Amino acid sequence: MINPQEGNGRKASEPDIRRKKERIEEVTLLRAFAFLAITLQHCIAEYIYRPDIMQADSIMLAMLFHFTRFGTPTFVFLSGLILFYNYSGKLDYRSFIRKRFGDIFVPFLCWTFVYWIAVEGVIGSKLMQPSAWPNIFLQLVKPTNGYHLWFIVMIFQFYLLFPLFSKAVASFRKRLPLHSEGGAFRMALWASVALCLTYGALLWLSYYKMPGWAASADGFWAGLITYRSYYFVMYVFYFLIGGVCAFGLARFRAFAADAMGWTTFVFIGAYIWLGYDVLRFSTERMNLQVSNYLKPTTFLIIVSQLLLLYGFALLLQKRKGALYRMLRFIGRHSFGGFLSHAFVLMLASAVTRPMTLSGAHLPAALITFVLVAAGAIGLASLLGKLPFGRWLVGPAGRRKPKSAAADRSAAESLEGLKGSIRG
Repeated sequence: MINPQEGNGRKASEPDIRRKKERIEEVTLLRAFAFLAITLQHCIAEYIYRPDIMQADSIMLAMLFHFTRFGTPTFVFLSGLILFYNYSGKLDYRSFIRKRFGDIFVPFLCWTFVYWIAVEGVIGSKLMQPSAWPNIFLQLVKPTNGYHLWFIVMIFQFYLLFPLFSKAVASFRKRLPLHSEGGAFRMALWASVALCLTYGALLWLSYYKMPGWAASADGFWAGLITYRSYYFVMYVFYFLIGGVCAFGLARFRAFAADAMGWTTFVFIGAYIWLGYDVLRFSTERMNLQVSNYLKPTTFLIIVSQLLLLYGFALLLQKRKGALYRMLRFIGRHSFGGFLSHAFVLMLASAVTRPMTLSGAHLPAALITFVLVAAGAIGLASLLGKLPFGRWLVGPAGRRKPKSAAADRSAAESLEGLKGSIRG
């Protein structure tokens, strides 16, 4: 990885650091996949717990729900990839945080207010009651009205602590054997395996032990354990693996492409295993908490599916068909779509909840997903065109033309895909 500040002792400004980097095109496609997965899981949750749902619909929605587990961890992985890729040298922390605050936290504040008005004012009719006003401040640390906004609370912790992560990773990179690319790769691989095992142990504690700890604890400690999904440490593996990808991008691309065969088998096996667990521990209703993010078997599904989707994104990037163009558009507006999709789903549910849908919850959920995903991306695209749209949906993500050198680099990194496909 070329350090844009190498050879000088000054801190480079953010534009100085970023302008010399090749654009990682597959990131946009992976953002699209993650957005669609999160939207689908929320549409499924809208229908799967309805009292008139039939068992067949409930089981099929639960099985479909497992395909969405990669959504949130993929966004964390991409955050790590982008940050380590763009800021591999010294960092002007003040400029860095100011930009992230404007691009990420300000839209979060705006949508927190929107969801607060929608839930407290329109749905609850309590907006003018004095008891409703303090709730908006609680929503900034523990979002419930915009239930998906917890992710912004969590991911912003990585931005605040990024200099510490950067120093730790830089210290590890200094220990890599620079004279041997193969030796450096093996050392990075073993470090990744060790990180994976450590994180798996943390998830085992989280799923099997921490609920009991929370029940026996009191006050502060009970709350700390109960809301552990809000803390960055529970997702740190995906962030750091994004850093591994950033510092060996060409090698990681080749690895993801070559691994598509065995990652497919691992995913299928983990998917069957997790599906069996859900059916085994569900009674009258499907218990989707059995497959939450902080479970070791779910972790296996997520990692295998993430690698599989990365390889698939590289294939789409190479072929550049209609699906590639559609996903690229979705990915460019995925942040705004993520912020707004629950609002669009709220509008859709106002129509569907009074309906009697017994025997039709599966098609209803899929139709709702298509409408909500299209509506959220369309809304994000329109809001992004407004003069103040940046404060609602972040940067629009307009694609800048790539240089010929970047095109050649992308082509070279994808050259080996034909062999892996034939294999």
